[in-house]
Amino acid sequence: MRTRLSSAVRALITDPRLADCTHAQQLAAVVLMGKTNHRSGRVQTTARELGRWLGVTASSVDHDVLPALVAARAVTTEVVTATNGRVEGVSCRVEPVWEVRGEYGAELALAKKEFAVLLGLLEALFAPGWAGVETPPGLLAERAGRGAATDRLALLLLMLHAREDGTVPLVGGTVKDGRGRCAATLAKLLGCSVSGGSKVLGRLRRWKVVETPSRRARSGMRGKQLLLVPAVADTSADGAVGTAPGAGLAPVQGVSEPAVLATSPACTACAAAESTDEALPLAGEGWSQESFEDLMEERPAAAPGDLEASPEGDAPGQGPFADVVEGAGNEVSGRPGAACLHAVHAGVAEVEEEGAGDGGFSGSAVGGGGGLPERVRAREDVAGTSPPQGGAGAGPLRGEKPGQLPSGEGKFGKQRRVFGPAASVPEELSEALAPVAELWSQIGRSSTRWWLAGLVRGEVGRLRGLVGSELAQRVLAERLQRRMDEQRSPVGDLVGWLVKRGLPQRPGCWSQVCDEGLRMDTRGACESCEVLVGDRRGLRQRVAEQVLEERLSGRLVLAEWEVGREVERRLQEAVREELVRKAAAREQAVAEQVVREVSYELKRQAFAEAEWARAVAPCADCGLPEAAGLCLGCTERRGMEAALLDAVRYALALRFDPDDAPGTRSLWQDCERATRAVLAERLGRLREQGHDEAAVAFAGRRLIEDLRDRRRRAVLVQLGQHEEADQAARMAAAAVCRKQSQRHTVEARDAVRAAGEAARRRVAERWLGELLAELRAVRSLGKAQTIALTDWRRVLPDLAAKVLPEDANSEVRELVSA
Repeated sequence: MRTRLSSAVRALITDPRLADCTHAQQLAAVVLMGKTNHRSGRVQTTARELGRWLGVTASSVDHDVLPALVAARAVTTEVVTATNGRVEGVSCRVEPVWEVRGEYGAELALAKKEFAVLLGLLEALFAPGWAGVETPPGLLAERAGRGAATDRLALLLLMLHAREDGTVPLVGGTVKDGRGRCAATLAKLLGCSVSGGSKVLGRLRRWKVVETPSRRARSGMRGKQLLLVPAVADTSADGAVGTAPGAGLAPVQGVSEPAVLATSPACTACAAAESTDEALPLAGEGWSQESFEDLMEERPAAAPGDLEASPEGDAPGQGPFADVVEGAGNEVSGRPGAACLHAVHAGVAEVEEEGAGDGGFSGSAVGGGGGLPERVRAREDVAGTSPPQGGAGAGPLRGEKPGQLPSGEGKFGKQRRVFGPAASVPEELSEALAPVAELWSQIGRSSTRWWLAGLVRGEVGRLRGLVGSELAQRVLAERLQRRMDEQRSPVGDLVGWLVKRGLPQRPGCWSQVCDEGLRMDTRGACESCEVLVGDRRGLRQRVAEQVLEERLSGRLVLAEWEVGREVERRLQEAVREELVRKAAAREQAVAEQVVREVSYELKRQAFAEAEWARAVAPCADCGLPEAAGLCLGCTERRGMEAALLDAVRYALALRFDPDDAPGTRSLWQDCERATRAVLAERLGRLREQGHDEAAVAFAGRRLIEDLRDRRRRAVLVQLGQHEEADQAARMAAAAVCRKQSQRHTVEARDAVRAAGEAARRRVAERWLGELLAELRAVRSLGKAQTIALTDWRRVLPDLAAKVLPEDANSEVRELVSA
């Protein structure tokens, strides 16, 4: 349960939506997750109540915590009001938890009892406590103010990552000088700097919820420093989940399991106490792989080796002893700095038993263990052992001590794990790896198991995209079971079998959901594969009918036993021809692809040349070289000129007279002259301030565009106040209102208002477009009338006096002279 909750909390605070949030905001998300209703996925609270859980004020929750979570889309909120309209609180929903509801294997998909256990743990750590209710304040309930949320989050993470004896696994690697490994571990959990982790650790030590004692042997020498959570250590010492008397931690069911620690001074302590592989940190997720001593959760101080004498004769400081932790009331198993050197056994070693009685080899008489053999081929006695009956006993090998290895089966091929418990499949992959669960313990190295589990997770994720999250693991389990049933011999190397045979999908056709002729989504026969099989059967049928027809017609003389051979020969020829045809089609496709690639390359080269030519072209207005056809200043000036004409057009949209073309043209000139005068005045001020021409052009374009937009908005507002626009707005609002099931809510009123405004804006924009088109036509008409009213009595004599070309016809000259 603790591992499950630790994974859920870690997944929540490392979610991309919460990764950049403060510790107070992350802790708020964790508290809301713990208080979430399993059925509805929501929790109702107030800013004051949530602030008491976080150790901050209600104002901080209102202005810093909840707005940031809502902006990051990590939490959605709804205001809860009473029947009289009074606000009672806010209903929150943690989106990362809500999104994975019902998803099997998701870290945040907690069960109902897991929500209850998490809430109980939070209450035990920093619940504010309530009067009249049997919920006492937590360990850090009185810690408030600056850094309180960070301290509470740190204590929660330490509790979830602590071992049964209260110690927290420390990070490996190099630690910065002047900083302890305990501070580095806490910084790794919080995702902050080592300096920040040191400050948090100091505050937690002052509040006496975390201790950093040092291992001290009975010899008085100081060893390594530990990171100890006293509440967890007291719980483990009492043998039940809860706290020792006076510890102040309320019992929380399901947070931890009873600790089973085996202590032995002998070398046989290598067969350590029970622990699960799932509780070990995964390398690559912020932790390094634990050593064998951490795996065993205990390490004999000076256990005698194979060549050492018994502990009774050891010198002081060299015998087995238990390390005592300074400042703690219990003993923590460990190894002091002055312990004698002892070979560290591999955590996954396997031993094949070949006793003295199995292969006919003799034992060894060690240390006064009996006399010499009485005769040739007689068995040698071993100290502390009794002679086997009938030669079937299994005594120790030469050089081993009696009782050093447990008894077990001694036949060849039967192996027994003697160091550490048997490994089990990861919990989140239990359904997918169910067919190979018994073989999973054959994988010796924990790093190999985690690497292989990563491959399985990747395949499950790929299948989730094809068949859905509900069927992904079941489909993979069926594939593994099917391929194990097809394999007659037992699986010897599970890693190689999974990588090469078990995990890969083997489609029989083009379909992505096909696996060996079966559809993974429906688990039925693949239609595409059936079509291919039908095509092959049809080809065989056609060849057989052709041979039979030729034989019956007399064109082919064959004996009865030669018919099948002829059918197979022709079938092979047909298949060969089909293969040749497909190969030719593939070659043609490859050639066409080459041609397309060449054409693409030619087009890319032509485009690059055109881009280069455009880049080196001078400015069309000012002639500036290498200006890509138009420099920045001229671009801004052109934009300024276009915006100025648009501003004049919007200014005259409601003022011009369609029947008075000369008056409209005169009004246009006056408005344009006034607009240019205002713009020239503003640009002159910029030049007086020392700005260059490019900056002046840029600023001028921004100014005239702003004026254009303001004039356009003013015209739309005036047009939207017309009766027809009001009627369109009312009709659109009424249509939306009829679709609303709840018409008196704030959302319904907003939707009706938005629909009305949108209809009003559409009518105004349509009218504005019509007015601008009419203004453009009136200006064009004005230009045409100006040309038609030219004084032809003055122009025609000048035109008649001009000499025509020499090749002109005399009739044309006479016609013109007339």
